[in-house]
Amino acid sequence: MNKITYWLHIRCLAGSAALLAFLALAAPAQAQEITWAPYAYELRSGESVAAEMGVLAVPAHRDRAGASINLHFVRIPAARANSGAPIIYLAGGPGSSGIDAGRGDRWALFDALRQEGDVILLDQRGVGLSDASPDCSTPWSFPSDQASTETSFNASLEAAAVLCASEWRAAGIDLSVYNTAENAADVADLARALGGRARLVGISYGTFLAFAVLRDHGDLIERVVLAGTEGPDHTLKLPTQADDVLRRFSERIGHDPVASGLTPNLRRSVETTIARLDRAPMMVEIPGEGGATSTFVISKYDVQIVTAFLLASSNNSVRLPALYAAMEQGDYSGMARSVMFLRRFLASLPAMPLATDAASPVSAARQRQAGRLARRSIFENAVNAPSADFADALGVPELSARWHERLRTSVPAYFISGDLDSRTPPGNAEEVRRGFRSSAHLLLSGAGHDNDLFLSSPLIVERIGAFLRGEEMQDERIGVDVLDFD
Repeated sequence: MNKITYWLHIRCLAGSAALLAFLALAAPAQAQEITWAPYAYELRSGESVAAEMGVLAVPAHRDRAGASINLHFVRIPAARANSGAPIIYLAGGPGSSGIDAGRGDRWALFDALRQEGDVILLDQRGVGLSDASPDCSTPWSFPSDQASTETSFNASLEAAAVLCASEWRAAGIDLSVYNTAENAADVADLARALGGRARLVGISYGTFLAFAVLRDHGDLIERVVLAGTEGPDHTLKLPTQADDVLRRFSERIGHDPVASGLTPNLRRSVETTIARLDRAPMMVEIPGEGGATSTFVISKYDVQIVTAFLLASSNNSVRLPALYAAMEQGDYSGMARSVMFLRRFLASLPAMPLATDAASPVSAARQRQAGRLARRSIFENAVNAPSADFADALGVPELSARWHERLRTSVPAYFISGDLDSRTPPGNAEEVRRGFRSSAHLLLSGAGHDNDLFLSSPLIVERIGAFLRGEEMQDERIGVDVLDFD
């Protein structure tokens, strides 16, 4: 619709009520009022921190009037007066709770950030306290006596998602409200309600969300910390990135007396095991209640998924040498337990993560690249599991192509990457930062995904604080020692 047609359309709207409603949607965003209440933020250590619970009503859809969603967030007050703009933490996933993120080890990060300003721990729409949709009443499961392949695994998940979507629609749940564009507008509304300016700290999907905020609402953001970069066109993982991490991880194992005693060459063990299972899946007898046993079939695809998952973060990757040493001796029980754990993790089919990822567009070039690299990778396409077509299964529309296009911004950014992170490797940050006028990159040698990116060295929190205070940062590489195979 061109501008002339657009304004003719407005003039032809029937009735003043309809016109006022339309203009209200088109008007510039106004800061909404936050409802605050005292809140005792309980840590898993038993400590209680005096904080506030905030609630902000935001539109479920920005393009039409109707329902609203209540965003919940915790404000950890700044430790000193005259600090800077509030720091909004964007959790990963999608689907992780920002409010819960600080209750464990990551409290050390948020406690340090209090020196720089109020810390806002946000539960994104559809997560935690922010109007989360109920789990599907019929959990997904894959037949334990069948060997899974990417095709059969995805077909099973898609069928389950269709049933869940029908159930959610019957309950009045609109899955189309869950996407990164709406999520970004939520963050912008929150920034306005907090005073008009904010700083962002995001990890993994939280960085993907931060890019979306910068794309449409960059005027509200002073600075952004991006740990484990998932760029606008990085929703689809490149399989050989996991191969690269496996090679580096194997080299580190070779210098560790405990791990090398189990698997002197993990990369070769992975290749050998996958080739063996490609020829014939392995049947494992799993003990049950009352002395009964059941047969569990381990396929090549199962091992590819589990290995790629465990490889991403140091607290999980250290399990791989013992796991592969057992399989080389014919004991697949540990792998069977890992496969069962991952399937249980997927079983609830949570609405927000599935819909949000399904709505994220991927460029044709990225799809071709991932497909080409899958043919060269030990993992094939298992790094993208589950790779089911949830957009069709859930009936969720995909966002427009502009959301995967390269971002260009003048907002200063501080990138943090681990060279053992197979999910969001350093190359992601280097690719994306070309669109930033001002940036620096902290590379952690020996760090994986998740907590490693914030907590594997005290220098990380120091650097983040300095950046948020406005100091000029430089590219830097530091070594960390977090791999414990004992």
